[in-house]
Amino acid sequence: MGSIIDHLDGFGNKLTVYAAANPDERPANGDKLTTRAAGFGVVRFNKVSREITMHCWPRNVDITNPASKPYPGWPKTISQEENYGRKAIAWLPKLEISGQNDPVVQIIDESNGDVVYTLRIKGTTFLPKVFMKGTYTIKVGEGTDQTVLAGIKAVSLKNAEKMPLKVTLTPAS
Repeated sequence: MGSIIDHLDGFGNKLTVYAAANPDERPANGDKLTTRAAGFGVVRFNKVSREITMHCWPRNVDITNPASKPYPGWPKTISQEENYGRKAIAWLPKLEISGQNDPVVQIIDESNGDVVYTLRIKGTTFLPKVFMKGTYTIKVGEGTDQTVLAGIKAVSLKNAEKMPLKVTLTPAS
C-alpha cells in the first residue's frame, strides 16, 4: 500500500490516489487471481453528513464477516468539499439565502462561460471560493425558482465576508 500521491490522469485532470498496490507475482495458496488484482474498494456516501468513506479491502475477503479487516490505514473519510480540493485564490461575496434550505449554488466564470462548480450547499449561507480573479455569475436555486446574480467581482476573503449578498427564493412546496 502507498501513501497519498497527486497525479494527472490521461486527460490531464488532477487526482489524488490514496492507495496503490503491486500484486504478488507468487500466487498465495495457489490463487492466480492474487497476481492480477490486490484488492477492491468500496465507497460509501453519507448524504446527511456529506462525508465520503472509502474502504480498501484485500482480494477474496468477505466484508460481511465482522472479523474481516480492510488494509491497514483504512477506511479513509473526507468531506464532500474536500473531494474538490482546489485552493481558493479569491472569494465571491457571502450568500445569505432565505426561502429555501440547502439550495443549489452554481458559479460561472464570465470570462469564458465555464461552470466553475455546482454545489448543493448545507444551510442558508455560503462563501463561494473561486480560483482566479475576475467576474462571475452566481445562480442560486433550481429549476424555475432560481436567482441569477451577474457581474459579481472576486474579492479577498476579508471583503467577501463583510459584504454579503442577500438572496430570496420561493419556499419549496
